[in-house]
Amino acid sequence: MIILGLVFILITIRQVGRFSFKIWQVMLAGAILALLTGEISPGDAVHAINPGVMLFLLGMFIVGEGVKSSGLLEDCIDWICSHATSGDMLLLLVTWTMGLLSAVLMNDTIAIIGAPLILVLAGRFGVSKPGAMIALCFSVTTGSVFSPIGNPQNYLIASYVTDMSPYLLFLSGLCIPTMFSLFVIHIFLRPFFKGAKIPEGSCMTRTVSPEISKKPVYLSFLLIFSGIATQVINGIFNSGWAVPIEWVAIAAAIPVLVFSSDKIGTIKNIDWHTLIFFASMFVLMQSVYNTGFFQGMMPAGGGTDVLVVLAGGVLLSQVISNVPFVALFQPVLLSPGVSPSIALALASGSTIAGNLTILGAASNVIVILQAERHGIFVPMSLFCRYGIPVTLCQTCIYAAFLTLIS
Repeated sequence: MIILGLVFILITIRQVGRFSFKIWQVMLAGAILALLTGEISPGDAVHAINPGVMLFLLGMFIVGEGVKSSGLLEDCIDWICSHATSGDMLLLLVTWTMGLLSAVLMNDTIAIIGAPLILVLAGRFGVSKPGAMIALCFSVTTGSVFSPIGNPQNYLIASYVTDMSPYLLFLSGLCIPTMFSLFVIHIFLRPFFKGAKIPEGSCMTRTVSPEISKKPVYLSFLLIFSGIATQVINGIFNSGWAVPIEWVAIAAAIPVLVFSSDKIGTIKNIDWHTLIFFASMFVLMQSVYNTGFFQGMMPAGGGTDVLVVLAGGVLLSQVISNVPFVALFQPVLLSPGVSPSIALALASGSTIAGNLTILGAASNVIVILQAERHGIFVPMSLFCRYGIPVTLCQTCIYAAFLTLIS
């Protein structure tokens, strides 16, 4: 528990004196310390790492590189530019396009490749660049809620759902409140997009020549959607045809690797630090879980309350981050006798937590750091000024809907 506390403190402050720490470095150090102190054996550490999650992340990162290298996302931004006839329409298109893309390609992926392009878009329309960055943060966070592959914590939850297809569970339980939550973003962020100047012609966002044809990326999308379809069909008809999500991601990555003109560059550009973070997190959380400390804090079986899990996810994810929160609590919350609504409450609460503060989600940190590289500073106070009311409204929406269906 002491190691876990130190890790969470360092993740929160990120700096001690002149030394700054990255999240993956802190988590890796915590896992190594747990091994050195005997909190977990090497054998248990190896078994703690979920291979399904690791393969899924690896595959989706490769697909994301394909989307980036082919220029598809830039085409999407140009499409937004040509169809936005006002500031309101621009915000609406950014919110829904980035939100829905994050449901398919994972929010961190869209954060990585979307931030510089949204900055270009904001410049062309003459709207607030900090406001545009906040809109991107809120959109990729909120849009990822209703998909089991929308963010890492959702996939972690989906990997433990065995009673029905995770796609069917998430779509049926979280799609409607997520649509309402995307409209909430539009309502609160409208001031940033007032007085937008409508540019003539294309936004001309493309800065480099594509390293891969779009056709292999289209094939990757086809494989992803086909895999999703098998999951949904299996959930409805119990056909036995469902393909594990991680193998869908790996299959989707193959066309990108095969047809890329720079295969070594594609592999190098994979976010290996995130993969190290997850492997280390599994080891550290298993060492903590073995103590039984958190299990004793949770109500048994079906006594777990949807609203408690939802609110706990929003608040505690600010302290320990959403992925570690889910990793710690999901084995308890998804124990036998617990309603599927608990899984949905855990997914929605831990995800929309990213809209409350910058540190609530890794995708926020990715966007803000990329903005800073381009000379755009997004203060925490500005983020929270809009994040607090947005998160409160979204929490009420999810609470009402999950209470209704539970």
